[in-house]
Amino acid sequence: MSANLENKQKLVEEIKEKFSKAKSVVFVSFLGTNVENETKLRKDIRESKNEYKVYKNTLLLRALNEMGIDGAEQYLHGTTSVAIDYNDEVTVAKLVSDAKKDNEKLEIKFGLLDGKVVDDKYVTKLANIPSREALYAQLAFLLKAPVQKLAIGLKAVAEKKA
Repeated sequence: MSANLENKQKLVEEIKEKFSKAKSVVFVSFLGTNVENETKLRKDIRESKNEYKVYKNTLLLRALNEMGIDGAEQYLHGTTSVAIDYNDEVTVAKLVSDAKKDNEKLEIKFGLLDGKVVDDKYVTKLANIPSREALYAQLAFLLKAPVQKLAIGLKAVAEKKA
């Protein structure tokens, strides 16, 4: 077996391992983006303890097919970078979506969520979900409101009787 073929097989195994550990994956076209914006996106993703890599489309397609994931063929053309989110489903989608606002040439191709291919619109919707902390704050507010109203009502009754 040639060394080149062995290297490609190792890369396919690496991709499969990373995708199997990931909560979500966003595939991005970086054609026409400038180095400054690309570097900022890489830095932001790295700081969130996630990963941003560039792979050949053929290797990505082979890895996805070996994992039993269909539907990516139509998206894998041109330049493709991969943002892999190991922590939750929305962080990388948010970072890529924010980077897209600064650089219109950056294009979200598609994503992987729960082992299924999702289109760019779904990834954008995912990016618009509030952070986990914001959702916890909203939930706490919703749970607090009825108890607070009950306490106010009981206090009013107690004051009226006194």
